[in-house]
Amino acid sequence: MVIRNGGLQAAITGVGMCAPGRGAPRPIMDVMLDAVDEALADAGLTLKDIDGIATFPLRASYENDSPIDVTILKETLGIECNHFSGGVEGPGQFTSIMAAVGAVLSGQARHVLCYRTLAQYTQQLIDRANPPKPGPKPRVSGKWMYHRPFDVMSPVTCTAMMVRRHMHEFGTTREQIAATVLNSRRNAQRNPRALHRGPLTMDDYMNARMISDPLGLYDCDALLDASTVIIVSALDAARDLRKPPIVIEAMSGRIAGRYSWDQYEPLWGMMALETGPHLWTHTDLKPKDVKLANLYDGFSFQAMLWLEALGFCKHGESGPFVEGGARIALDGELPLNTGGGQLSAGRMHGYGLLWETCIQLWGEGGERQVPNAPQVGVTAAGGGPLAGCLLLRRD
Repeated sequence: MVIRNGGLQAAITGVGMCAPGRGAPRPIMDVMLDAVDEALADAGLTLKDIDGIATFPLRASYENDSPIDVTILKETLGIECNHFSGGVEGPGQFTSIMAAVGAVLSGQARHVLCYRTLAQYTQQLIDRANPPKPGPKPRVSGKWMYHRPFDVMSPVTCTAMMVRRHMHEFGTTREQIAATVLNSRRNAQRNPRALHRGPLTMDDYMNARMISDPLGLYDCDALLDASTVIIVSALDAARDLRKPPIVIEAMSGRIAGRYSWDQYEPLWGMMALETGPHLWTHTDLKPKDVKLANLYDGFSFQAMLWLEALGFCKHGESGPFVEGGARIALDGELPLNTGGGQLSAGRMHGYGLLWETCIQLWGEGGERQVPNAPQVGVTAAGGGPLAGCLLLRRD
């Protein structure tokens, strides 16, 4: 079964990315517009064709996490929209993609420009130049008030607890986790857009600074300023465009169980364990049909949990599945994070992973291209209580 409504289907028709790295920061709107221009050219569309805009989130807790909201972009581009959206709450970072699919299937829009724009490296420079003043920390409320007494104010600490529990129950090792990190770096070395392209060895990984035991420096994604644009179109409008459309075969944003970073059950898991299995209820395809996977790796272990959640291996078996890296290499059984993932290509909040899946399905991966012309790929975003995944098929 595919996503269908009244004969309409949704497809990705063009993608664009601008990730200038960590040199002198560029105005983030310039970065955004470069990504828009690239996506339009990729699809063979013009601004006059765009009648929808969607992002995630519309606004965030600090400016450089989401510096360009939908209304600002709409005014800058000078377009008129039949659909616009930008919610904070939703099934992870792919909320805007799913909103665009809904807009297309309901006939609200024909071509929706979805984007995620970040200036987190710039924010990091600002924070370093203005360290917090000594004294009492500000009071917190909501879910974080249960974390502050233990100084657990970062997802890395919550994820580290998941990893430690997975190690305890299933015997997962740091060497197995390292296999995903080293695989991502090997792929990034073939990706001219990746942030980190230098060599990385097992010794480098094992001896790196510990961030939150057992997660070290190379287990954490790399902040940067970047913009990624994905154009979602009605399939009947897509088939006359520049490239074969990539059909959104199925998608899932299920939420169930405990909505929590640290109290999800099982304690080694996250919402992906609900979202992943639900994906396969909307398609006749099976995990064995997938020929590449770009899975969220804000922290290395999250990609392993997505492998379990999506049924590529059983619960607790992701360690042996990735061990040694052969199975997840570009020429392996299931090529994983083929552009370097967020660990080496840079943190684009899941949209870079979707961009890479499309590039691979179009056969445009260059030196990192997965062999044998893959036709089906999966991508997933979200590493805690919110998660979303997409099954993509080249038309």
